[in-house]
Amino acid sequence: MDESSEAYRARAISQATAAIAIGHADEKNLRELLILTTDGNSAPMVMEYFRRHIGDRELLKNLVKIALEGEDEGDAPWAAANTIVEFPVELLKEHEADLQLLSQEQWTYLSDPAKKALGKIANADS
Repeated sequence: MDESSEAYRARAISQATAAIAIGHADEKNLRELLILTTDGNSAPMVMEYFRRHIGDRELLKNLVKIALEGEDEGDAPWAAANTIVEFPVELLKEHEADLQLLSQEQWTYLSDPAKKALGKIANADS
């Protein structure tokens, strides 16, 4: 890894560390956390942060809200959609109607994760 790559990696990890310290209660920071999941350097630590909060109903509600904003809102909506899938079925069920809407999106980065989440619900119900 060359010096510029190492500097970029260190910067990405520093940004993720700072965003994790602030947490997901702040909507602007939640969006920052989501965007950091799209970078290979920061994604593992940010996804681990989300996994530690996988039972947080308010977090899931905010992720669904961001995902429903659609493709025109940048990386945060599709990152939110991909994060939603990680949540347990009992929480996903509370958002089934919104997941149905999201599953109809033309942009597969939004619809495919929603379909996966709906599949988790369907499998739990059978």
